[in-house]
Amino acid sequence: MVDCFTQIKFTGLANDILFEGSVLENPGRGNSRIERINREKVTYRRGNSLITVRWLDLYNAYKHFKGKQVSSTDLRKFAPAGHSCNCTFFFLLMIKMGLADSSY
Repeated sequence: MVDCFTQIKFTGLANDILFEGSVLENPGRGNSRIERINREKVTYRRGNSLITVRWLDLYNAYKHFKGKQVSSTDLRKFAPAGHSCNCTFFFLLMIKMGLADSSY
């Protein structure tokens, strides 16, 4: 079976559901507020920090872990998630996009 969920479709879906000012709420604490978004990358605010991550990096992480149960430790070892905020952002985004469930 061929996976037809390309990076273009992944980015398109993300851009359809996120917009500047939207918030991904972390059930633990803190939020990720979208500051800037385009077809190449997204910049979000977490606390006082502005963090930018490329869609290609998020898509590659999705593709690498698709169908697997993944921890933040696993994700941090995989680019782009060296920063723990990117792990949280990735998990929250996957849930919002309907590509993962929230059983953590």
